[in-house]
Amino acid sequence: MSREKQFSEAEVLESVADLFASHGYQGTSLARLLGATGLGKQSLYNSFGDKRALYLKSVECSVARYRAVEARMQTASTGRAALVLFFDHVIGKCDSIDPADKSCIVAAGLLEGVEDPLIVQTLRAKWAGSHEMLRAAVERGQKDGSIRNHAASAALADLLLAVTAGLRVNARAEFGKARLQHAVDLALSVLDDA
Repeated sequence: MSREKQFSEAEVLESVADLFASHGYQGTSLARLLGATGLGKQSLYNSFGDKRALYLKSVECSVARYRAVEARMQTASTGRAALVLFFDHVIGKCDSIDPADKSCIVAAGLLEGVEDPLIVQTLRAKWAGSHEMLRAAVERGQKDGSIRNHAASAALADLLLAVTAGLRVNARAEFGKARLQHAVDLALSVLDDA
């Protein structure tokens, strides 16, 4: 007779995703995982698989957190307004006292240089998804007139994605909300160049 689980897998994944975002794949030891979840090694592995599987599930969990932001972006009045919503969310996270909020598991994973092919493929795909979200908002803004810069939407999305990653680093360097907002304002001003 198997014992019933006494924990929420969703809550465990939330905790583990924060841990991986803060410490990276390689910097997250089994001891850290067990400490954050309160589970024993066997329970953790039985429920989620090995560290690699747990990391991949954590990436999915972290990306899912942005679905509400994406939905709000879709209902924004203009493409530019959608980008403002996105950056307001990012700055809010960067201004948090929680170190995990200041990090992006995908950006951190790409910078860490994990060599596992499936992890690399997953992280690249998620980063490409973020790029596409920003590209679509830029293109929408170009069509509705809220973005006057007619450079390729993909190139403008490249810039905005780089700013997004840079905000996380600046937040870790304790730049403060005002400096982060100023950086975003400057980046968005590029969209006004005709």
